[in-house]
Amino acid sequence: MDAGAQLPGLGWSSVALSFASLGVVCLVAWGALRLLAGRGVGKASGAVRVVARCPLEPRRSVYVVEAAGRCFLIGVGDGPMAVLAELDAERLKADVEAGVPQVSFAEVLARALGRRAKTDPIPPAPPPPAEAL
Repeated sequence: MDAGAQLPGLGWSSVALSFASLGVVCLVAWGALRLLAGRGVGKASGAVRVVARCPLEPRRSVYVVEAAGRCFLIGVGDGPMAVLAELDAERLKADVEAGVPQVSFAEVLARALGRRAKTDPIPPAPPPPAEAL
């Protein structure tokens, strides 16, 4: 067989070059993220602030948005956004400060699977049926 007709093997130099290239790409991505995060890209600015988000379905959510001291409940889905209601800003702040209890992921998963969460009290077992003599 002719030496030129053989396919080149995968040597250590090819593997090292691949890892070096991957490292350079990771460093560039890390640097870009640090640079953009420092400039406030993707952060709220100005008088508009998202107070809360509640996903309803994979592509539908409701948001509580505060703008200029007023709070709005906004629905977001496949179509255009819609203002669902204007909320009482003072009551919303009181609810946030009061610390509305949050449900843990384990409790939500247990409910979804129809299982009892560990924090639920276990009801007592019913008494055994009386045997007829």
